Amino acid sequence: MAKIIVVDKSTTRSKLDAELTKLPNKKASIDLNKYFGKIKFGVDGLDYQLKIRDEWR
Repeated sequence: MAKIIVVDKSTTRSKLDAELTKLPNKKASIDLNKYFGKIKFGVDGLDYQLKIRDEWR
């Protein structure tokens, strides 16, 4: 869930820094390479694109 920090003219740099340090750290990135090639489609991607685009003509 997102946290909203209201910044106006009366907000000092130290107050802003204190609020920013309370925010959670970034989540670890997901390695998407382990999913590459796992889904097998029944048709070649290029052939499918050419077929679909040809239907527009």
